[in-house]
Amino acid sequence: DFNDNGENQTMKRITRSGIAIAALGLAIASAAPVAAQDNSVKFMDIPGPGNMLIRVAISKGYCEKYGIKCQLQVIPAAPLGVQAMLAKSIDSAIAPADVIIGAIKNGAKVKMVTGSLVSNLLQIVVATDMPQPNAGKPFPGFMADFKGKRIGVTARGASTETAMRFMMTKAGMNADDATYVAVGGGVTTYNALASKQIDVAMIVEPTGSICQQTKACKVVWRGSEDAEPAELSKLNGSSNGLVFTQESIDKRPAVIAAVIKAVTDADAFINAPANFEEVVIIANSYFKFELAGGDAIMRNNLAQFIKNRTYSAKIDRASVKGTIDYLLAAKLIESPIDVSTLVYDKAP
Repeated sequence: DFNDNGENQTMKRITRSGIAIAALGLAIASAAPVAAQDNSVKFMDIPGPGNMLIRVAISKGYCEKYGIKCQLQVIPAAPLGVQAMLAKSIDSAIAPADVIIGAIKNGAKVKMVTGSLVSNLLQIVVATDMPQPNAGKPFPGFMADFKGKRIGVTARGASTETAMRFMMTKAGMNADDATYVAVGGGVTTYNALASKQIDVAMIVEPTGSICQQTKACKVVWRGSEDAEPAELSKLNGSSNGLVFTQESIDKRPAVIAAVIKAVTDADAFINAPANFEEVVIIANSYFKFELAGGDAIMRNNLAQFIKNRTYSAKIDRASVKGTIDYLLAAKLIESPIDVSTLVYDKAP
């Protein structure tokens, strides 16, 4: 699921929707100047910190520097973004490997052209007052505390539910030993925890940042940092990226080259510690959390993403392979797919 920060939360299993979450990124070689009449690129944006690489590329003039005009359109979930891209209402979506594979299996020709939100965004959050006799134990120890609990997921059948069921099975439990409840994105997940509608949630940011601010809940597992289960750790480095159609890549190679250069510059800016305050200003100029402590939530969210190198132009091919292996293990795809089918050949 995307993010609440890109509320990727409506992402559905490939077997249900033919599209779902994951990974991307690419770099580029040098390219010819972009023709003035063909230089506009409309990107998918998502709520929260969202498509920060493109937000920064616009705000810092990197798109202009390389002769392209970058625009953003808010779309809350990866499958919807891919559909909009295929319908040509936008040029580029943010999507993970499973969503891309789903699109490909339905006949689309699409590829990751640069990274976007490349770390594994999944996290398990629990209500602060939920009994946790196994708190602090490494995976799979803490999973025993979730037996019989109500577990919030973005949507039934979404990648968040798939991941939680996978972890429970991996921990030697029955995946159906818990009740799964659709709770939507980060804010609605937090509300469900605070009102005791659920005990636990498998979700993405900004839920963890909201919990950090309110103390009503806490993160007990973070996919971007925990080494186990190894199958989910391998998602780091390619979780979500900027995707273009093969038609767009073939017809506008100079534009694609310029996009990669602009995103690479934005990556360097975002991840330079001295620029954090300006990154916060840029993020808030596009989106504000309408919650008490909203600015602190944004800061926490950005700091977490930067710490985990979430914003990256580069796509890790080994991570893409790991994602494919996980999708096979989770039975979201039936047969392997070559990494080169998903990633543009000029990617860094």
